Amino acid sequence: MSGTCRCLLIFFCFLQICLPQMLEEPKNFDIVPRVVNGWPAKKGDVPYQIAFKSLRYRYKRIYMTFCGGVIIAPNKLVTAAHCFDEKTSPCRKFWGKSVKASKKLVARTYAVAGNLYNLAVFSSKDTFEDGQWRRLREVIYPRVYDFPKFDIAVAFTINPFHYDAYVGPIPIASRYRDYVGKCLVSGYGRISKKETSEYLILAHLDLIPRRQCNAIHHRNMQHYVCTSGRISDVQKGDSGGPLVCQGTGDPNEKDKGILVGIVSGHRERAGTFFTRVSSYYSYIQSKSSRIKKSYLLFIVTLYCSLLF
Repeated sequence: MSGTCRCLLIFFCFLQICLPQMLEEPKNFDIVPRVVNGWPAKKGDVPYQIAFKSLRYRYKRIYMTFCGGVIIAPNKLVTAAHCFDEKTSPCRKFWGKSVKASKKLVARTYAVAGNLYNLAVFSSKDTFEDGQWRRLREVIYPRVYDFPKFDIAVAFTINPFHYDAYVGPIPIASRYRDYVGKCLVSGYGRISKKETSEYLILAHLDLIPRRQCNAIHHRNMQHYVCTSGRISDVQKGDSGGPLVCQGTGDPNEKDKGILVGIVSGHRERAGTFFTRVSSYYSYIQSKSSRIKKSYLLFIVTLYCSLLF
């Protein structure tokens, strides 16, 4: 191969591999979103809100929210991939378009709707105070997920939620829009660097146009929705929660608005960024509660697991 051809090959490799990473993989982004300067939610304000809870105090059976989520169908939820990602063997990402969260993590997590409290005592009964508690069947997220890229996950409950005045779905955005104005965010996380909220908190966030967002973060932010943190913001514990807008012009939008983003992370002095739902609309819609497996996949995965 001549020197010229070799240089051209290196150049095109740079365009294909390095340049997309420079443009689309934000660096120095933290998973520390919080809802601050908001107000306490009331029953029915955000019926689509999910609290993913895990056991905090075993002897009291008290569960604490570690991430948020959104109801989009009776047994189908959307959240952030980093809420369920565990740094394990690369074998789990060897095959197919999606991977599943570990069974151990899924088994110890409840998806709770209609509950306003960060800490809650598990109840097998669906009462007004306790909300609806559902065990998870599985959680799926893209194989190429690498925070904050592709930070989207689809979760499935074993039993469906029963829709009522306090529990119900929200439609998801299907088309790209450069959103403007204010949108509603909700979460159970910290309300300051040291203080954690006792209740579900709501806040209106100012959206930043994409061009301005690109300039602030010094990257191509087309797969994110960005907000300003000057007045209100989100914090750790709110990850995976909803950003809901109205008047977007999206064909899926209903009376109470549409889900445009999932809380992903935060960058100091730059504001919070949300995974843009419309970028993953086809992925979310296509996912069912089963990832196809094969005998060959089983053998490859088993062999791979012996190497790591």
